[in-house]
Amino acid sequence: MNIYKCLNEITKYIDDHLEDKIDYDVLAKIMGVNSYTMQRIFSLIAGIYIVKYIRKRRLTNAAYDLYETNAKVMDIAMKYQYDNATSFSRAFESFHGIKPSQVNKCSKLKNFPRIIFKEEIKRPVTGLLI
Repeated sequence: MNIYKCLNEITKYIDDHLEDKIDYDVLAKIMGVNSYTMQRIFSLIAGIYIVKYIRKRRLTNAAYDLYETNAKVMDIAMKYQYDNATSFSRAFESFHGIKPSQVNKCSKLKNFPRIIFKEEIKRPVTGLLI
């Protein structure tokens, strides 16, 4: 299977499960390798550690939820797998530059989109003499 296709399946799986605990062994199975190897391949090709990728995707979605709803910060923190509101607030402020309690319709929030890899492989043309 094409490695880029596997990586796209992994980023789709992550996006579909941002509200759940993400099992790296499941991601590794998609690629057909062990968890350590999957994490190394992901970080080498994507240019970001998978744990940071997941965190940034969760914080992006959390900001959207805070912006669009009247949900409590604690509820959003729990929804995106944070143990408590303090650690969520700290991570949120570090990423977005404002506290989650300050999000309103005038807030400028960061967006970290899903990474999508090009799946086609272009092979170099060999110099055949005719």
